[in-house]
Amino acid sequence: MDQLLRFLLIACFPVSSVLAQKTVRYELHVKDSLVNFTGVLKRAIAVNGQIPMPELHFTQGDTAEIHVYNDMDEATSLHWHGLFLPNREDGVPYLTQMPIPPHSKHVYRFPVIQHGTHWYHSHSGMQEQIGMYGSMILHKRDNDTTFRKGIDDLPEIPLILSEWTNLNPNNVHRMLHNATDWFAIKKGTTQSYAEAIRAGHLKTKLKNEWKRMLAMDVSDVYYNRFLINGKTESKLNSFRAGDKVRLRISNGGASTYFWLSYAGGKITVVASDGNDVDPVEVDRLMIAVSETYDIVVTIPDNKAYQLLATAEDRTGSASVYLGNGPLEALSPLPRLKYFEGMKMMNEMMQMNGELNDMGMKMSLNKMDMNSVMYNEINQTPDLVTLNYNMLRSPHSTLLKANAPVKELSFELTGNMNRYVWSLNNKVVSESDKILIRKGETVRMILHNASMMRHPMHLHGHDFRVLND
Repeated sequence: MDQLLRFLLIACFPVSSVLAQKTVRYELHVKDSLVNFTGVLKRAIAVNGQIPMPELHFTQGDTAEIHVYNDMDEATSLHWHGLFLPNREDGVPYLTQMPIPPHSKHVYRFPVIQHGTHWYHSHSGMQEQIGMYGSMILHKRDNDTTFRKGIDDLPEIPLILSEWTNLNPNNVHRMLHNATDWFAIKKGTTQSYAEAIRAGHLKTKLKNEWKRMLAMDVSDVYYNRFLINGKTESKLNSFRAGDKVRLRISNGGASTYFWLSYAGGKITVVASDGNDVDPVEVDRLMIAVSETYDIVVTIPDNKAYQLLATAEDRTGSASVYLGNGPLEALSPLPRLKYFEGMKMMNEMMQMNGELNDMGMKMSLNKMDMNSVMYNEINQTPDLVTLNYNMLRSPHSTLLKANAPVKELSFELTGNMNRYVWSLNNKVVSESDKILIRKGETVRMILHNASMMRHPMHLHGHDFRVLND
C-alpha cells in the first residue's frame, strides 16, 4: 500500500457552532442565450445575462440565500462545489433535490461555515459546458484567528478558467463513446506514418499499431477557445510596480487541465481547494478540472505581465495581463513530444489493453507520466513545478490518536475506446451508495489503473491527500 495514493476523509460538519452574521441574498435568472466566441453564433446559457455566472461573495458565518429563476424550457440545478452544507441544498437532481422545472423558482439557503475559493455550476445535463459556471468566494471574518497579514489583506481577483466548443456538448459526449478520430485530426495529434518517419519513430508507430492502440493523446476533446472569466485575453491595468495581488483561480472547464505560469516571475501558492497552505514559490503549476488555487504574484515593473493558462495538450491558451504599461508576454509552451509518449505507452500496455508490471509501477509513481513529452523540462532544468507534496497546512490537522479508521478501496478502470469509466468495475448507474456514519474517519485508497487522469470530488466533504 506504500505506493498508493491514500485519501483521508474528514467528515466534519460543525454547522451548529457557527452563528450567522447576516443573510446575503442573490437572485440568479437562468436564460437561453447566444454567444459568439469564434465568429459563429452558438447556443449558450447565461445567468443574469452573463457568462460566466455572477461572482458570489459571502463571509464565513453568513447565511446564503440564493433565488434561482429558471426561465428556460428545460430543467436545471446548481451545485456549490466544495462547500460543506446540508445535503438537501447540494444541488444534485434526483439525489438531493428534484430538478428546478422550466419557468419556475427555487431557493437555496444554507449557512456558510468555511472560507476559501470555490465555484458553482449546473449539475443538470451538459449545461455547465455552455455557460453555467461561476466563481464563489467565501471570505474570512475580520477577526479570524487564521488571518494572514500580507496575504489575506491583499487586493484579490477571482479568475475562472473554462473552454468552449462550437459543437453541441451532447454530440461531444457521443463522439467520445464512438472513438472518433475527429478531435485528434483537429488538434493535429494523429501521429501518421509520415510524422513517425520524420521523428525517427517508425518502429514506435508500428509497435503501437501492432498492439492495436490508439494514437497518443493528452486531452480527448478539441476546443475552439480557452477562456478566463469568459475572455481569451483581458487586461487588469490598475496595478503598479511593486504591487502584489492575490488571484483566486478556479478551473471550471469540462475536461481541460491547465498549466499556469506568470511573466512577472515566481508564483506563490497560498491556498489549495479553499484551504490555506504555507506559502510556497514555484515557476508553474497545473490546475486540474474543478480544482482551485489561490496564488500571489508581484508586479515587478511598470509593465503589464501575462498570467498564462495553457491547455495541457498545448492546443490553445487564455491570458490575463496584470499591470499598466508595455505588455510582457511569455513564450508559448512547446508542442508535446507525442512519439515519446507513445513509446512509453507501448512499454506499459499489454496486447489486451491492460497495464503490465511496468505500467502498474509507473501508474503508482508520484511523477507525472506525461512529463516524458514535455520539451521545456530539458530546456529549463531548474523549472520548479508544484506538486501536492509541497503543500503544508499552516495549522495542525492531526486526528485523535488511535481513532478507528474505516478503509475503502476503489480501482479506477475503464475502456478508452468506448469511453466508459468505472469504480471497481461498476459504472455509476450500477453502483450502490457508500454508507458512512456521521463522525467516522474514512481512508479511501484510489488506484488508477487507466491511462487517464481522473479528478475525484466528494460532495459535502473535505479530504487530505496522503502520498506515502
